[in-house]
Amino acid sequence: MRNFFIMALATFAALTFNSCKTTEANYKAAYDITKNRMKAKDGIDSVTFSKIEAEKTEATAVVAGDSVRLITHHVNIVDDSPSALKRYGVVVGEYKQVFNARSFRNRLKSEKKPAYVVMDAARKYYVIAHGFDTSIEASDYLKRLDKEVKMKIPIERPWILARP
Repeated sequence: MRNFFIMALATFAALTFNSCKTTEANYKAAYDITKNRMKAKDGIDSVTFSKIEAEKTEATAVVAGDSVRLITHHVNIVDDSPSALKRYGVVVGEYKQVFNARSFRNRLKSEKKPAYVVMDAARKYYVIAHGFDTSIEASDYLKRLDKEVKMKIPIERPWILARP
């Protein structure tokens, strides 16, 4: 009886541990299933689908009847006088190094734009093409940005930075 119990336990352990091994084939099968599910999202590839999902969580506000990306952030102005800093600014560049931000700001100023650079607490630099006192003015400028700024804007979607 004792031998029978030991044999049954050994057989159960062997079946259990052998069936739980993860193989490369199992990983590949799970990857293929997930990839096919992503393709099934109305014919949208996975990169585009992830961008759409990210846009759903972006901070937006309704300004003059339009939905715009508006983010409230504490920032300090770099190089210019504090009087140049407006409550709402249209962000056309985001940089990790101040040198790059200044360079893009100078290119905008050569086009006679009142551009300036601001920095947040994480030392990220934002190039503001134009600052405004009201969100409506900033939203209007954002709508016609492609007509206002002739050079290529380095970020995919310009947005409005609001100071609290």
